[in-house]
Parts: sequence; structure tokens; C-alpha cells
Amino acid sequence: MIYIEQPPFAPWLGFCEALFACDTVALYDDVPYTDGGYQNRNRIKTPDGVQWLTVPVNRAPGQLIRDTPVADSFDADSMLRAIRLAYARTPHIEELLHVLRPVLGAGHAWLVDLNLHLLTQTATALGAPAHLRLTSELAVAADDKTGRLAAICAATGADVLWAGSGTRTYLDTTALAEHGVRVRWNDYADRHPRFQQAWGRQGFVPNLSVIDTVCSLGWAGTAALLRTGLVTYLRQSAPMEATA
Repeated sequence: MIYIEQPPFAPWLGFCEALFACDTVALYDDVPYTDGGYQNRNRIKTPDGVQWLTVPVNRAPGQLIRDTPVADSFDADSMLRAIRLAYARTPHIEELLHVLRPVLGAGHAWLVDLNLHLLTQTATALGAPAHLRLTSELAVAADDKTGRLAAICAATGADVLWAGSGTRTYLDTTALAEHGVRVRWNDYADRHPRFQQAWGRQGFVPNLSVIDTVCSLGWAGTAALLRTGLVTYLRQSAPMEATA
């Protein structure tokens, strides 16, 4: 099974679950970079509410994600201080920073390299088995979006696509089935787990960066949360879309 998504920065739990659910997670880096997404930013919880952690980038019209440079103004130390200030009272802040600090401080010139490094270290810290691949390295070509998804699946040997519920409105499951690819919907946003989150008086806020969860539960605790939720979902979920 494969999951395909543009490479996110400090991903949310839905992405992290895919690292357990799938054999391969393909990072769509050869598509245009767009402002306002999660490729260079994600959200954390602070004493003042939810805030963004943002990696500044240099933009040009039509620029691909793989060709997007990290701006010289990126200050890894400032980002690490912001995380420490936000989660200073959590039990696993040092455990989190032990993984983040060398990645953010590695001096990556390109956003895709920073994200791939961080995603790889996140998967390792969680003990997740998925193999991360960049779509730019798969040498696939197709004239249409569905054909390209099918080609990525074929290039990685996958015949099941782990698809987010947000793609239900446009993912052509019939066309994918004609290519021998079945779809399994993951619907993670509808079943986001709750845990003892930082700054509890603000109420629980779902869909934050995995940074938030790890600070509260640690890497092992976060992995256990993801594994338990995945097993439960697979037992209770509807069967996959049938192959044509």
C-alpha cells in the first residue's frame, strides 16, 4: 500500500499514521510549490493559542517544490527556542528536541531536503516501517493526474492507494481501478485521537504538528497511539474500492 502527498514540514498525525499503514510514502516534490500549504509550515500550541512554525522560502512563478530554496533568513535556533517556550512544561520536550535539533540545524539549502530529512528522522524515531520516496526520482510520466498516480503506484509496486478523505471529491477511483489500483480511504481527520495536550485550559486542538503530540507522549507513546488507532480503524472500516 502507498500514500502520496506533497512533502510536509513537521507533519500532522494523519501523515504519521501513513508511515505505519503503508509500505511506501511517496513525496510529490515535482509539482508546483504553492503558498499557504504545509510544505514550509505547521501549527503548534502555545500559551497564547495555536501558532505557526514557518520555514521562510524564496519563491518564483511556476517553481516546483523540489526547486524551492530555504531563505537565508531561516533561523533554526529561533525556531527551536519557540518550540521550547511553547512546550517547556511538557514531559517529553527534550526527547522531541533531540530529534529536531540536528535536522533544523543541518543547514539545508533546499526545502525538500529539509523536509525529507525531518520526515526520515520522524519515521525512525516512531519506529515506522514505511519507505520514503521522492516522486522526482521515480521517473514516471503521464498526461493526466490519475495516470500519474497510477504510474507512481506501478513504479513502487503498490496496488492499493491510502487516500485521505479530502480527496474523495476529486479522486477518480474508477480510472485508478482500470490501472489495477484500489483505494482505501483513511478518514483520519474524523477520528483524530485525543490525549493530554499542553495548555489544557485552552481545550483540545486537533490536527497540529506531530511536535505537539511527541512533547506530551514521547516518541514511543505517539507511536503506540498511532498503531492502536490504525489497528482499530482497519478492523472497523469499509472494504477497499474494488478493482475494475
